[in-house]
Amino acid sequence: MGDIQFGRNQNGAPTMTSGDARFRPFASQLVSDIQTYAPDCLELLQCIDDVVSGRSDYEEYEGNSAVVRCTPTGVNVDSLGPVPSGASYTVDEARTVILAYFDFLAPTPAEKKRHLATWEREHGGPFPGRHLLRLPG
Repeated sequence: MGDIQFGRNQNGAPTMTSGDARFRPFASQLVSDIQTYAPDCLELLQCIDDVVSGRSDYEEYEGNSAVVRCTPTGVNVDSLGPVPSGASYTVDEARTVILAYFDFLAPTPAEKKRHLATWEREHGGPFPGRHLLRLPG
């Protein structure tokens, strides 16, 4: 997968760079739609997991700049901007990009656990993809 890096601009807002232009639409969606609310990374992972596990045939996450559509065959990111564009990714590629952004937003285990607790409180139950977060104990 391409070298995706996230950082902050002079105002502290998330930004992204990518060594592989193919991943730019997905990384851009994360930066513009999720911004700094890390539990939404978990929401995207849940959408993927619901489809991969067979609990759902189709899931989508719509933000201000793009729609992420999860299907059994992969993940599509379609821009909502004035110039329509889209990109497709495998499930593993999508998870990798989402987890990289989650790691950027929550670089420590304590921060990851805090955002996980927020997601679980909002959804009234445990996050099924907890194993993906690489949390200790």
